[in-house]
Amino acid sequence: MKLRDLGESGLIRRIRDRFKDAPVTLGIGDDAAILDIPPGHSVVYCSDLVAENTHFIRGLHPADSVGYKAVAVNVSDVGAMGGIPMHFLISLAAPGDLDVEWIDGFLNGVERACRQFGVSLVGGDSSSAEIIFVDVSMVGRVRQGGAMLRSGARPGDAIYVTGNLGSSALGLERLKAGDMKHPAVSRHLYPEPRHHAGYAVADRAHAAIDISDGLSTDLNHIVEESKVSARIYRNLLPAAPDAADWQVLHGGEEYELLIVARELPAVVEGVPITRIGEILESSANHQVFLVDGSGESVLRPRGWQHFSNSGQS
Repeated sequence: MKLRDLGESGLIRRIRDRFKDAPVTLGIGDDAAILDIPPGHSVVYCSDLVAENTHFIRGLHPADSVGYKAVAVNVSDVGAMGGIPMHFLISLAAPGDLDVEWIDGFLNGVERACRQFGVSLVGGDSSSAEIIFVDVSMVGRVRQGGAMLRSGARPGDAIYVTGNLGSSALGLERLKAGDMKHPAVSRHLYPEPRHHAGYAVADRAHAAIDISDGLSTDLNHIVEESKVSARIYRNLLPAAPDAADWQVLHGGEEYELLIVARELPAVVEGVPITRIGEILESSANHQVFLVDGSGESVLRPRGWQHFSNSGQS
């Protein structure tokens, strides 16, 4: 069956039947959802667009991984703010000749993400398009006044990163080569956001960001917003097995957290945390410096940048 045969009403019924038990005041079925926020918390709200041929290739990426990742990237954004993800909306645009089998696989991935991250689908929208677009908007909660921002880094702070780096870019490379057994492929298709670690360190962190566009690009976002500079050390970077230097420094879709703080433990919520550098004073030019052996150079942002890059990220 094709999507045009199912129709918009059929698609909505298919989604509503799967996701009808959301723990909210009012979920799927009305003009809007209604939810409550616990006292002492502020709302965290984010949105990410996943586009075919930019973020995924239909013939290469399984449909369930597209649904899973569309949710996971928003969970990561909430976690990077020190928040707890709660509920989300999905807007889906797709061609009429898309097989309903793809839709079912996509929804399987969304369900997997809901179970893994403890979030619920409460509504959304659908439309037709020549290629597939998925937009997820997520609501979370953060302790009032306790959000981690990009702008709070201070000279003398240390720079930490969760997990390891380079696995997603390596996984995409191996996926394109047909090597589905390489462990990095799973990390690329089904990333593991570090939202629990983000929430756990929020009261000690001065700044944070999730690594969605690459270490070099996202650390530069922190130094620019905080009006500081940074120095990191190549030998301290926790590289994923088999990852090349460019994948570690510039590979996107990691969804690890960069955290700036005075001091953090080596493990938080079961996630390893590695100190990779420090924040420096800065006047006019806010830069990231990479120490490699006895040399030091400016680390330019060479990760993913929309409207500048082409092809699949």
